[in-house]
Amino acid sequence: MAYVASPISTKLMRVLWGGGLIIAAVLPDLDYVVPWLHPSAHDGLRITHSLLFAALLPTLTLLGLKFAGVGRRMLKRSGLLLVLAGFSHLGMDLLVGVTALPLLWPASDRLFRLPFGLLPSAGKLSWVNFYFYYNLLIELGVLLPLIACIFIRKSSLAAQARWVLIVSLLLVSAGFMHWAYGLSR
Repeated sequence: MAYVASPISTKLMRVLWGGGLIIAAVLPDLDYVVPWLHPSAHDGLRITHSLLFAALLPTLTLLGLKFAGVGRRMLKRSGLLLVLAGFSHLGMDLLVGVTALPLLWPASDRLFRLPFGLLPSAGKLSWVNFYFYYNLLIELGVLLPLIACIFIRKSSLAAQARWVLIVSLLLVSAGFMHWAYGLSR
């Protein structure tokens, strides 16, 4: 008799996997809470915002999955998702265009920063900071329509309706990007 995963374990695994992807995506901001990773401990460099650090959790997770016996095909798919999640943080921070990142650390201390920003800066992370919420609204205005486009693309809507909706959402996102571009840096 073949083993079939129960819906509960499948749902639990999806939730755990999604949580792991979120952790991989936010891990570079660990320097906010771990003093020895803070830029002040590294001559002002945000070493957690390097390609090496962003690849650390995905690499360790993939090694764990390999030792757990996960098949090659699933490892490739999982690896791609993990790496994209890990590097997404660096890409988003580059799109803010404020803080220069040491992407090649420890091989090089060279800093990379885009001369423009398509996403707003978070500003001071504080629950009572007006600009935190203001910029969060702009960032959601940029990102949520893009995410919705991914889901709409695979929806059962008629092709023409899908494209009208996707183009509309892309215009909304572009409008918020324009707003973010105009913010002072």
